[in-house]
Amino acid sequence: MEQFPKFSFALKKIYLSDILAGITIGIVAIPQAMAFSLLAGLPPIYGLYGTFIPLLIYALLGTSAFLSVGPVSVISIFVLMSLQDLASPFSSEYINLVMVLGIMVGGLQILFGSLRLGKFIAYLPKSVVSGFVQAAALVIIISQLPQGFGFVLEKQDGLLADLMLIIQHLPKYHGITFLLFLSSLILLFGGVLFYPNFPTSIVLLLFSGVIAFAFNLEEQQVALIGEIPNGLPSFIVPQFYQEQWQIFPSAFGIAFIASVGSFVMAKSLEKEQHSPWQPNRDMLALGVSKVVGSFFGGLLSAGSFNRSILSYKVGTKSQFSSIVAALVILFTMLFLTQVIYYLPQSVIAAIIVYSAYFLFDFKGIKNMILHDKPNAVILLLTMTATLSLGFIEGIFVGVFLAVLGRQLKWIN
Repeated sequence: MEQFPKFSFALKKIYLSDILAGITIGIVAIPQAMAFSLLAGLPPIYGLYGTFIPLLIYALLGTSAFLSVGPVSVISIFVLMSLQDLASPFSSEYINLVMVLGIMVGGLQILFGSLRLGKFIAYLPKSVVSGFVQAAALVIIISQLPQGFGFVLEKQDGLLADLMLIIQHLPKYHGITFLLFLSSLILLFGGVLFYPNFPTSIVLLLFSGVIAFAFNLEEQQVALIGEIPNGLPSFIVPQFYQEQWQIFPSAFGIAFIASVGSFVMAKSLEKEQHSPWQPNRDMLALGVSKVVGSFFGGLLSAGSFNRSILSYKVGTKSQFSSIVAALVILFTMLFLTQVIYYLPQSVIAAIIVYSAYFLFDFKGIKNMILHDKPNAVILLLTMTATLSLGFIEGIFVGVFLAVLGRQLKWIN
């Protein structure tokens, strides 16, 4: 079994740049952590817990200078899809299941790293990963439409049934809620188009919170985040019982997808860092982050695509920036939770939809269709299987097709 890498950084060279980068990453992570926690069926504070602790642990144990860990949209929707039939989201039983699931996923990643399987997972065909991610993006966007339009719907059996029910309820939309949702989407997409370096999501949250407070939108039936606890997370031992083993296939699927997603980002940025990225050690670090985070109630974490890219662009030199980002999250948990009360849930839904849109790889899919048709077929079949059969089934269909394609020399 490999030893964890020692944590070291050159303060004289990177102290200022890492502090500035860490502050930026921490500020960006706050609305995403809360949004993805709601997406997973948890109160927003669990997203902050699932960012704070993994950032610290990966900073000490990880080998990618740029990988920013915390809740991500794909894993959050995977958690919801895996557990919502076993317990009601936001209930204490559901929260307990999320903790158990996180321990299972982290334990599997520690096992993968100990068996030195990281380098194999890092080379999973892009077609399988992309097919799963495109399907997850669709599921995420559709799941946020009820919050955006201001009505509550019962979960249906299948994505198409959910979409049809949403369409049937569109005439019953809540005017103010929908206005907040639509205007938030316009501001978010307009911001990235015309002012890509402007912290649009942060400003949007602050402004919408002020509007909700000033005009007392809660009395006008606009759903707000509501009260969340402040302070440090507490150590919790979840309740374990035999029936929970039925979520093990989901844990395996999440461990697989979380590892692949993190590794794709870490590998793509490896050439920009001074020390080599080591996938097996990273697998161990990601696993420990999940296990420890779960015992403090944190939502499952993974490497974030957008925050990792941002980390690179704003000048990160080492994982010391993650420690700074964790301190920003800590400050929020200690002093800003009362401000979070007034954030409209429809604005959070808009942020989730906005984030999910960038999971679509239109250019990559087009290039694959034009120049690599076998992999394009695998992408399409993986996406179709994920949407029609489920997340776990979609992953295994994609992996099976990729292995079969390589054996028959259809793909490289």
